[in-house]
Amino acid sequence: MSFICDVNLKIAYDRSDEILQNIRYEHDRMIDTNLILDYVRRSYCPVVALYTTSFADIRSPGIAMSDCGAMMQIDFDGRPKSAVIVLNSDMPPAFQRFSLMQQIGHLVTLPPNAQLDPGNFHVSTRINYDLSSITEEELNSDYYLLREQVGNIFALRVLMPTGQFFQKMRELGSVRSAAVFFGLAEDAVISRMMIGA
Repeated sequence: MSFICDVNLKIAYDRSDEILQNIRYEHDRMIDTNLILDYVRRSYCPVVALYTTSFADIRSPGIAMSDCGAMMQIDFDGRPKSAVIVLNSDMPPAFQRFSLMQQIGHLVTLPPNAQLDPGNFHVSTRINYDLSSITEEELNSDYYLLREQVGNIFALRVLMPTGQFFQKMRELGSVRSAAVFFGLAEDAVISRMMIGA
C-alpha cells in the first residue's frame, strides 16, 4: 500500500496531527467527536451543522443512496464559511462516527482553489475503513477517489491517535477489543495498523 505515503495524501496526516495537538482528549477514553467539531468550528469553518436521517428514500441518479454514509454541503469561497453534514441514520453507530470524521476530513483538507456549488450536497460514496478498496491506479486517475481516500485516512488517524492507538493495542491485545474501545469497526482498526504512525 505505497500510496498511503503519497504526497497528495500528506494533508490527511498534517490536519489530523494539527487537530489532535490542539484538543484535550483523555488517553484512556475514545476520542470525543465534539472536541474535534469545536476545534474545526474555531479554526476552519465557523458554522458546521450536523444532522442524521435515513437515506433509504433519497433518490439520486446513478447512486445507491442507501449504501452511502454521509453527504455534505459547503459554502466555500477559498475557505469554508459554513457546512451541513448529514449522516445516514440507517448505518451502524460505528460507521456514522467514522462517516462524520471522514466528512470533517473533507472540510479541513479542501484546497483553496476547490470548485464547489454551495447549493448542492456532495455525497461520499466511498467512505471505507478498508483503504485497499481504492486502488493506487484509481487514486492516480480519479481526483474524486483521491479526495475520498484523504477523508478516510484523516478519519482513521483522528479517531485513533498514533500514541493512544498503539498503547491500546498493546494493552487490549486484540483487534476486537480495540474496535470496542475506539467505537469503530474491526476493519478500521486493521486499516489503522496498516498506515502506522
